[in-house]
Amino acid sequence: MSPPTRSRSAFLLRLVPTALAVFYLPLADQPGNPVDGWAWAFALGAAALFAFGRRIPLTMVLCLSGLLVITDRIGTHADVVVILATFAALIDLALHRDRRWIAAGVLAAAVGLFVNFVDVPLAPLQPPFFFVVTGVIASLLGAPILLGLHLKAARLATAEAQQRAVELEQRRESEKAMVRATERTAIARELHDIVVHHVASIVLRVGVARHLDPDADPETAAALDDVHATGTAALADLRRLVAVLRDPATLDEEAHAPLLLDPADLPDLLHQAVARSRNAGLSLDASVDPGVAGLDAVRGLALLRVVQEGLTNVLKHAGPHASATVTVAATADGAVRIDIFDDGTAAKRHPPTGGHGLLGLRERIHLLGGEFEAGPGLGLAGWRIQAVLPVTAMAAGPA
Repeated sequence: MSPPTRSRSAFLLRLVPTALAVFYLPLADQPGNPVDGWAWAFALGAAALFAFGRRIPLTMVLCLSGLLVITDRIGTHADVVVILATFAALIDLALHRDRRWIAAGVLAAAVGLFVNFVDVPLAPLQPPFFFVVTGVIASLLGAPILLGLHLKAARLATAEAQQRAVELEQRRESEKAMVRATERTAIARELHDIVVHHVASIVLRVGVARHLDPDADPETAAALDDVHATGTAALADLRRLVAVLRDPATLDEEAHAPLLLDPADLPDLLHQAVARSRNAGLSLDASVDPGVAGLDAVRGLALLRVVQEGLTNVLKHAGPHASATVTVAATADGAVRIDIFDDGTAAKRHPPTGGHGLLGLRERIHLLGGEFEAGPGLGLAGWRIQAVLPVTAMAAGPA
């Protein structure tokens, strides 16, 4: 039950004495013993006191005990309603106050009930009758007090259980964060000690090779320069990625640079990826819609990674004489379609299933709510990658 619903139900329960007064007093109106205005005044007054006196339970009990005495002295029909309100107020008192205030409220209520029940002077009371009346009153007062204490204990137990659940959830989240931090640190260490080391070695060796043969033919020199530039850029990206893995707080700083891009630069970056593949010897026909410059940074990065990984797979698996086409088109509704197809025969015989590149692309596109397919082309010739990046809420705007 939600808090507003619980509060509404609790207030409706506090209207029970009011309902009793409304239904009981007309029934108690007899020809020889009519219900007068005092009865209505005291009954509705006691009901209103209970309905709105939740924050002052001891004062409420004291006032209702006084009304018990007054109604007995006047002799009205309101005593039933006042007694019920008193019992309910004792439940409130036991639920919200400590033992001292409970004892004071019980004593006051006992006096009111005793005066209300006993219509003879106190002096002539015989001990057996006195003890019987006292026992009955104690039993009547004990029931609401015990009920209130039980409700208080149940409420405390529920609060403690909820607190333990919150603490347990916080502890689990803390443990998960520690595990993720440990995993990130291990991955960063392996990247730095193995991958970064090898890429740095490649860059260094390519640079040395370029300077050892200054008279190399232009094609060889251009290929070496391209490998050196690509390796240098990859090395910088790896170092930034290692920094992000070791300290995610740097995600909003310079280390975030390789993880996001300026959408305005996206067409140029796509053309650079195509140019690198052509320089590597791939016959490639590319069509890039300039409208992709309007993508948000997250979708733009996903688009760039699909094209890069798709072209890498063509170079690795399509064979030396393959040709490929890359089509990147923005649809009228703001979605983006990517189609990368090659006619290589090696892809048919040995589809690229050994690595994690396509799996990573599939996960990246699905996280954005898009579609991704990779497999043999039509007629089982070549290999085709198709992806659709959907319109994001930011791109779509208000409906």
